[in-house]
Amino acid sequence: MSREERVAKNESLFREVNERIGEAAQRTVEIATDADFVCECASLSCTEQITLGLDEYEWVRSEPNRFMVVAGHEQAGIEQVVTRRNGYVIVDKLGEAGEEAENQNSG
Repeated sequence: MSREERVAKNESLFREVNERIGEAAQRTVEIATDADFVCECASLSCTEQITLGLDEYEWVRSEPNRFMVVAGHEQAGIEQVVTRRNGYVIVDKLGEAGEEAENQNSG
């Protein structure tokens, strides 16, 4: 398995966790407009969280190769920063990593 494939699989695991957090937050939307999500960087040992509005979370999820990571966790050459926020960045996976992310997260 290539490095890009391992990175995509790790990040897809965190994406799956965040999907469950997002679903729970959507059920309680009357009392919460933000939720704490896990960083979707490639490091399996990362435990940092990102507070994100539910609308922005849905925007991140609109693209299968788009992820949210704590600022400084982005990987040059594998990811392109789409936007920077206070403490986190939204990235799109590039090349083989992007293709793998799309395969892991589409459908």
